Amino acid sequence: MKLLIRLTISLLIIFVSCTNDGKKNIKEDGLANSEEIDSSKIEVVETLFDKDTFDLSVKKDLLKELQICNIESKKAEIDYKNPTCSPRFFELFQLSEKIELKNAFLLQIKARTNGFPLRRLIVFERDKGVLVKTNGFVANLIEKRKSPNGYDDLVLRFNHLDQGENVFFNCLFKWSGKKYEYHSVEVIEGPGWGGAVKQELKDSVSVEVLKDIRNNKMLF
Repeated sequence: MKLLIRLTISLLIIFVSCTNDGKKNIKEDGLANSEEIDSSKIEVVETLFDKDTFDLSVKKDLLKELQICNIESKKAEIDYKNPTCSPRFFELFQLSEKIELKNAFLLQIKARTNGFPLRRLIVFERDKGVLVKTNGFVANLIEKRKSPNGYDDLVLRFNHLDQGENVFFNCLFKWSGKKYEYHSVEVIEGPGWGGAVKQELKDSVSVEVLKDIRNNKMLF
C-alpha cells in the first residue's frame, strides 16, 4: 500500500476537527487534542553544523575512537566524502544524566556525510571499555524530554520521499533499559498540510507509521 494512502487516516485526524469557517489553524487544533506535556521538561534541539570547533574536546576524541572521520585533517572545509572530525559534520549529545559523555552519547551525523543522503542519529554506550551501538536511526533529533529514568525521551523527525513529495514523521522513542524503543508518532507533515496526531487515534496511526519506517530501513 502506498504511503500516501496510509496517510489518509492521519489527514482525517487533522482536518476533521477544523471549525466550519475553515479558519482554525490545523497544527494548533491537533496539538490541543494531544497529550499535554510539561514544557519545562522539553528541550528543543536544532543542529546546524555551523561551528568549527566543539564545545568539549572529548567529543572530538570520541569521533576519533569511532574512526568515522579524517583524524589527520585539521581543516574545517566541507568534504562530505572525507569528513573531518569536526562539528561541521558531527554533533554529540549526552545519553543519560547518570553517565559521562565519554561512556554514552547520541551521535548526530549531517546529511550527505560519507555519501549518505539523510541525517542519521546513532546511540552509543561503552561496554567493557568499547563503544557499542545500541540504536541507529535515519532521522534528525529535534527534541529531548526529561524522563524519571534519567534517559531523555527522544523526538526524532523522519523524512520520507513518496511520489516526489516529502512527508515527515515526528516520532517519540523511549528508553527501555537497554535501548530506545518506538512509542508513537506525534506529528505528520507534508508540503502545506499536517499537524499533531489526535490522541484518540494515535495508537492506530502509530502502527502504520512504524511499518513505513521499518520498510524504508530507517531503523538500523
